[in-house]
Amino acid sequence: MGVLSLLLLSSFAAKAQNDTTALGKVRTLPQVRVRSQHERSFQKLSSVEQNEVITADGLKGLACCNLGESFENSASVDVGYSDAVSGSKQIQLLGLTGIYSQMMLENIPFLRGIAAPYGLGYVPGQWLESISVSKGAGTVKNGYESITGTINLEFEKPHRGNRLTLNLYANSDAKGELTAKTNWQLTDKLYTGLYLFATHNFLRADHLPHDKHGGPDGYMDFPLQSQLNLVNRWYYEGDNGFRSISLINYTHEDRLGGNMEFLKSMRGNDTIYGFGGSSNRLHFFTKNGLPLGDKLSLGTQLSASHTQQESFYGLNEYASRETDLYANVLLDAEVGAFSSLTGGASMRYADIEEDLFSLPFLGAPAFHNDTLPWGAFTEVVPGVFGEYTLKLGTYFTSTVGLRYDYNSAFRRHLLTPRLHLRWQPIETFVIRASAGRGFRAPNIVADNIGILASPRLIQVMGPIDIEESWNGGINFLKTFPLGDDRKLSISADYYHTEFVSQLVADFDQDPNQVWFYNLQGRSFSDVVQVDVSLQPVRNFEVTLAGKLNNVKATYHGQLLDKPYTSKWRALLVLTYHTPFDKWRFDLTTQLNGPQRLPLNVSSHNGYSSPYVYMLGQVTRKFKRSEVYLGVENLTNYTQHHPIAGYLQPFTPNFDASVVYAPLMGRLFYLGFRYNMR
Repeated sequence: MGVLSLLLLSSFAAKAQNDTTALGKVRTLPQVRVRSQHERSFQKLSSVEQNEVITADGLKGLACCNLGESFENSASVDVGYSDAVSGSKQIQLLGLTGIYSQMMLENIPFLRGIAAPYGLGYVPGQWLESISVSKGAGTVKNGYESITGTINLEFEKPHRGNRLTLNLYANSDAKGELTAKTNWQLTDKLYTGLYLFATHNFLRADHLPHDKHGGPDGYMDFPLQSQLNLVNRWYYEGDNGFRSISLINYTHEDRLGGNMEFLKSMRGNDTIYGFGGSSNRLHFFTKNGLPLGDKLSLGTQLSASHTQQESFYGLNEYASRETDLYANVLLDAEVGAFSSLTGGASMRYADIEEDLFSLPFLGAPAFHNDTLPWGAFTEVVPGVFGEYTLKLGTYFTSTVGLRYDYNSAFRRHLLTPRLHLRWQPIETFVIRASAGRGFRAPNIVADNIGILASPRLIQVMGPIDIEESWNGGINFLKTFPLGDDRKLSISADYYHTEFVSQLVADFDQDPNQVWFYNLQGRSFSDVVQVDVSLQPVRNFEVTLAGKLNNVKATYHGQLLDKPYTSKWRALLVLTYHTPFDKWRFDLTTQLNGPQRLPLNVSSHNGYSSPYVYMLGQVTRKFKRSEVYLGVENLTNYTQHHPIAGYLQPFTPNFDASVVYAPLMGRLFYLGFRYNMR
């Protein structure tokens, strides 16, 4: 049984019910499709949006220490570092940074605001049941922030998970991890789960060559990191179809990096460069759904989070706090035999406080702008929405959505239309198209956290406006049966994103300054991607993908390629498992194209060199356990000179924010999993 289908099958076969985003909709399922156990990812044929699902089985082919390491075998999502000292990772979707894609946890807005810079490290990979990547404008039910797409995370469910799961991990840089999950049925209707994740680095590693002799630069390749992450979740299924899912999550993390000799007690020392950070985050959500008859259902979503972070990059001191409250009420109704209508209202309250202290006379960043609301930012966003869906069997589906919101911080009335079309003329061929508008409130520091690792002076020109864009795309998916349950799948898509307004981060004007201003000219991305998935023989899966990115923005009057975005990317994933599933072999190869570097830091005619990145893993399975051995960055390719001016950390020559290639060299890891059903 496939991981997703197997977990769903036992529940659906008895009830023959399906819950919507808000757990409010109840329908009879015409059929349940059972997927291959080893299908690491697939596209949902029935989804009106282009939706790629990375399964739990696919995630097991990677180290998957956290969410930032869960996209290595996906061609749609690119992963990189924000700077060379903090270890903070960032993603790109449709050629644009992850701040333009909406991150969801079980269809509720999740990592946003000040939690975004380090948020990918707050989600342990072993907790994930699946990751769904939807390209293009998303549904209006989830708000207006989906510009390039939606990434939805599904944690393991307490009523479907194993009684006990353990995962132990260690790598060659002396990093250790422990993941433990336990699920219990308390009554015939109530279930609970307790999840623990803990990690710690025991070694200061410095392998990156800097001089012509290949000697190290004296800086840690990756910061020392300690994290404790706890989750308690509940599932209740009452009478008459009522369902409730709740979760509470606490995360604490400490990081320490910079010079190999740096100690936390040296904070503020102007003779040795150090990095440090501490984060505390508490997150809660509850989803409840109740059918109101055969054709009407009510759903509610409530979430609250509180995040506190403080960090220092050399002499730059940054502290932030955010409280975020979110409520969403949905009413879903069937209208006739072929259509349905969803309407509702939402409310978001976000309160952010930020402090940035620096020493400008030493070249550290400072803000020069009297009109910027720096230090305190409150955002209240009430909204209403409606969505109409027309479905003609399995052949044609269209969804038209419209929402209205008022953003108190920018005093803007926001109208967000969205359209999705799906046509399946034959069983093995699907065409999808989407178009829509999106908005986003920018955050200068949190969105560009890497600038704190440089001596640049931050210049903000004029009041900042809310970001606005339009996105449209089309996708073709064709499958060819090969016999013996094998198939060939070919997917091709094209997406265009055009910004009406955008906060531009200009690193090109001056090597000692970064300018932030509202877009004056065009800013857009064109992305073409082709994926081929093939099972040439039983138990062997091959995935080949290629992507072209044309991403440009107007900087000081010039239309230039957006920095740190690959012009093209290719991916090859090979997966093989032996009969009876005793051995599994995974090999992923990425070919990453050139990226434009800011004009004042370029050493390769303005573009970085292409490079190959490989990772592989071998897994041996037993009755209740697994042992896996893997390697990351098999080719041992790393960026040359990731920290400019490393011998003079408190001068304008120092810059650790220019990162376009791997920072960690070849790394081996060993892990052990245990499952009690």
